Amino acid sequence: MALRPTFVISLDTELVWGSFDIVSPATFAAWYPDMRTVIRGILDALVEVEMAATWAVVGHLFLPSCSPGPDGAAHPEHPRPHLSWHPGDWFGDDPCTDRARDPLWYGDDIVDMLLAAPVAQEVGSHSFAHIPYGDPGCTADVVEADLTACAKLAAQRGLTLRSFVFPRNSEGHHAALAEHGFAAYRGVDRTWFEAFPGQISRAARLVDQAVPLAPPVSAPTETLPGLWNIPGSMLLIGRRGARRVVPVPATVAKAKAGMARAVREGKVFHLWFHPFNLAADRERSLAMLRAILGEAARLRDSGVLDVRTMGDLATAMSA
Repeated sequence: MALRPTFVISLDTELVWGSFDIVSPATFAAWYPDMRTVIRGILDALVEVEMAATWAVVGHLFLPSCSPGPDGAAHPEHPRPHLSWHPGDWFGDDPCTDRARDPLWYGDDIVDMLLAAPVAQEVGSHSFAHIPYGDPGCTADVVEADLTACAKLAAQRGLTLRSFVFPRNSEGHHAALAEHGFAAYRGVDRTWFEAFPGQISRAARLVDQAVPLAPPVSAPTETLPGLWNIPGSMLLIGRRGARRVVPVPATVAKAKAGMARAVREGKVFHLWFHPFNLAADRERSLAMLRAILGEAARLRDSGVLDVRTMGDLATAMSA
């Protein structure tokens, strides 16, 4: 198809699964309180403007509970990655309890919330256990078990997963995605600072967010037959710690500039974030999101900007 200017939103929906190797669940809960209220607020903001997003959900969050295997290990059916920076058992922190006792590890109610939304949302995958696919220690058997578990849990909800977001944006095993029927994935943002290492990249991102220059836009590319790379354009940063110095109007202006650039160049502006990015300074963060969605809705309603999920865009590109 001829690509029209398009706005895409994807959300890395992971709760503590994306952070357990960095901070404790208690610290996560203190930094990002009341995550379910945040997710409800994001969903309400989307529904208000009749907009769908791609919610890339960690597969383990589909579960209401889990139990240890005979040897006491969590999910013994999963081969373990061998990561140089995380020498222990990747599943070693899984509490093997239930949502009532450990709500940051289980999210079946979040999946319920997404499926019940009056404006249909896309439920995609963020892997089963947030293992970085691009790490050399994440082998083919690890990925196969990971994706098989995601597909099985989704099928129990009547869902077919078509869009994938790589944990930590660490790309790898693209052929496995295609084999499991995925049609789209979010590629790494094509920003000027993305190739910088660690702390330098994070500092550069902060500077970039404070300057409302238009972020990159792109055209999807077909990595493998039927599998489309839809690169990120802009991370909607949270307002915790040093990031609070970035004025909300600057962030909104930057997103608006990205949409304007997409319209001008006939490409895709792909906004992404984690729900926890909006948990600190929640009301102001949600107001920021509403301002961005309001502009997207205005451009959509004027006929100059399409709004699509990742899966819908991949389908359109393959038509």
